[in-house]
Amino acid sequence: MQSLEIKLKLARKRHKEFEEELAKVERENHDLKHGVVMQRVIDQLHKAQFEVQGLRQENQKLQNNLGNSPQPDYEAARVSALNKLKVGRQSSAGKAIDAFIKELQRG
Repeated sequence: MQSLEIKLKLARKRHKEFEEELAKVERENHDLKHGVVMQRVIDQLHKAQFEVQGLRQENQKLQNNLGNSPQPDYEAARVSALNKLKVGRQSSAGKAIDAFIKELQRG
C-alpha cells in the first residue's frame, strides 16, 4: 500500500511540475506573440512615416512650382508642327518655327 501512496505522491509532484512548466511555456509564447505583433506595428509605422515623408517632399515641390509655370516642350511642338505641314527642319517653315521658338525662349 505504501508503495502506491509513494507512487501517487510522485505522480502528483510530477503533475504539478508539468503544470508549472506548461504555464511558463504559455507565458513565453504569449510574450513572443506580443513581441511579433509589436514588431509588425512598428514596421507599419515606419512604412507610414516613409510615405508621409515622400508626400511632404512632393507637396513641397508642388508648392515651389506654383509660382513658376512649367516650360513648354518646344521640341515636341516643333516636330508636331513640321509633321502636320509635311516639311523638314531645313525648310523655310522649319526655320521660321525655330526662329519663333528662339523668340519665345528669350522672353
